[in-house]
Amino acid sequence: MKKYKAILKKEWGNFKGSERGVFFIYGIIVFTWSFFPLYKEMGSGPIWWLFFSVIICGNFSNSVFVSERLNGSMEILLTSGFSRSTVFFGKIAFVLLMSMIIGILCFSLSMVWLSIAGREQASIGIGIVYDAVLFCTGVLMNAAFGAWMSFRLQSPRIIPFMTIMVMGIIVALFYGLSFAFGTPQWALGLILALAAGVFGALAKKEFDGEKIIQPIHL
Repeated sequence: MKKYKAILKKEWGNFKGSERGVFFIYGIIVFTWSFFPLYKEMGSGPIWWLFFSVIICGNFSNSVFVSERLNGSMEILLTSGFSRSTVFFGKIAFVLLMSMIIGILCFSLSMVWLSIAGREQASIGIGIVYDAVLFCTGVLMNAAFGAWMSFRLQSPRIIPFMTIMVMGIIVALFYGLSFAFGTPQWALGLILALAAGVFGALAKKEFDGEKIIQPIHL
C-alpha cells in the first residue's frame, strides 16, 4: 500500500508542477460542461458526459503514461524497486481519481445551475445519478484504453483522437442496437465497463512485457 501511495504522491506532484495555463483550461472546460444538464431537451443528454470524460481522462493518461515514457522517467521508476503491477495500477488509480474529482466538481456546478433555474430536484435526481454512473464507466474505459494506446502509439497527440473515435464507435453501436432491439439505456454503462476490462487487460499485458534498460551494478 505504501508503494501505491508513493506512486500517487509522485503523480500528484507532477500535476501540481504543471503550467498554470493547464489549470485555467481545466477550469474553463468544467465551467462550460456544467451547463449541459440545463439543455437536455435540446439533445445534450448523458452522452455529453461521456465525451467530457474523454477530454479529462485523455489528458491525464497522456501525462501519466506517454510523457513519462518519452522523457525516460518510466525506466527510472521501474528500476527503483517498484513492481510493474504497482506502477501500472498506481498510475491508473491516479488517472481515475483525478478524473472523478473533476467530474464531481462539474456535477456539483450542474446542480447549482439547475437549482438556480428552478428545476425540480426530484425530477432530475435519477437522471443525474445515471449521468454520474455513465461518466464513471466512461472514465474507466478511457483510462484503460489510453494506457493501452500509450504502448502502441508514441505520439501523445494521437491518443486523444483515438480515444474519442473508440468512444464514438461504442456509442454509435449502442444506439444502433437500441434502435434495432430496444436495448435499455443502462446497458451502455455495462458495455463501457466490459470494454474497460478488455483494454485494461491488454494494457497490463503490454506493460508486463515491455523491455527496459536494466541498471548497471558496478
